[in-house]
Amino acid sequence: MKPYTEQQIQDAKAKYPRCIREIEVYPADTNFDKNGNADQEPAYFLVKKPNKALVDMLGSKGYKDNPERANDAIVKNCVLMGDTELMENDASVYTGLLEQLAGMVQSSRVALKKV
Repeated sequence: MKPYTEQQIQDAKAKYPRCIREIEVYPADTNFDKNGNADQEPAYFLVKKPNKALVDMLGSKGYKDNPERANDAIVKNCVLMGDTELMENDASVYTGLLEQLAGMVQSSRVALKKV
């Protein structure tokens, strides 16, 4: 069951247009049948895409040389709501969430054209 309501999702979308995503993370010991059905519920997280301030902060010396501090900053700045208790108690959920959030920090596809 999701730890947030549809209204909370809509409120987040209004506050952060085009930046809201939902991440589902299945614990490492989850088994899937041949149809893709899981034997455990996933942890749900409502997140926002990283902003420029976070990217700048992660590039600074205090974060660049300290991966744990950088990871904490990503989670604190991007996770709006979710199953934080499971995230804190299950390392597989934490690392799965971090992988998805780190992927959101990547640059966009850009094109340079001669005009």
